[in-house]
Amino acid sequence: MRKQNEGLQALGADNDPAVILLFSVFENDWNLQDRLAPVGWHYNLPMVSVKDAVVEQFHHTPAEGGIISREQFFHDIYHPSNAGHFIMADCLGWLFEVTNHSDLDKEKLAMDKPPLIGNDFAEVKLLDRLNGDAIARIDAGGFEKIDTDLQMAEMDDHAFGTPHFPNNWMHTGERDDGNGSFKMILRSKRVILVFKDSGSDEFGIANIIVDGKLVRKADPSQIKWTHCHAVLLFDEKDAREHTIEIDMDEGHEAKQFTILGFGYVD
Repeated sequence: MRKQNEGLQALGADNDPAVILLFSVFENDWNLQDRLAPVGWHYNLPMVSVKDAVVEQFHHTPAEGGIISREQFFHDIYHPSNAGHFIMADCLGWLFEVTNHSDLDKEKLAMDKPPLIGNDFAEVKLLDRLNGDAIARIDAGGFEKIDTDLQMAEMDDHAFGTPHFPNNWMHTGERDDGNGSFKMILRSKRVILVFKDSGSDEFGIANIIVDGKLVRKADPSQIKWTHCHAVLLFDEKDAREHTIEIDMDEGHEAKQFTILGFGYVD
């Protein structure tokens, strides 16, 4: 659902961007192509499958038509190596070449089609330290610092990395932290929490409480690297006022935890 919503947001953007569905593949030959390709057909979008391009030949020797081995294609179980990225770029290049030799499609995309797998988060908005006080009632409590050690990504054709969610709330576990838990009162029908994963032992588990009930324990050490981790807190039909509270789990009070932001739907 999230990937479909991102695509719909891009398709509806004011600058009218082109949208391509690119299906990468994991080392175990799995991806979300079977689930998401129907969305591409539904909206008549171009699609490129790296899985279709490479997986079958993984099982062949060079004499049988194998071009690149699984070990050569992957850097780890999720990410391609430099050679793997070259092949992905070549697959996209083939799409561009075919497109350049095709007649211009003057038919507009049918954006008014009902969503294939739901669009509950198509209008999701970001709430962070920068705009939070204008949207919700927030008491940062012991989460008053700002984390600058963040996941980075190249954006907007820049070669340098741009930090994700720089306007965050961090609990450092130090004595000069503010007192108490992070508390937010927000009127919404759907909310996603984004917190920071980390491979550092300095990070600890936090309790996520919604309307007085513990909904989950957020463990930043699950992924073992600096990463943005999104979890659904609630999903309701109608908007109403909710109280979200985040505090450190027992025995983790001196540990760190970073609330990167929230996604909310009015």
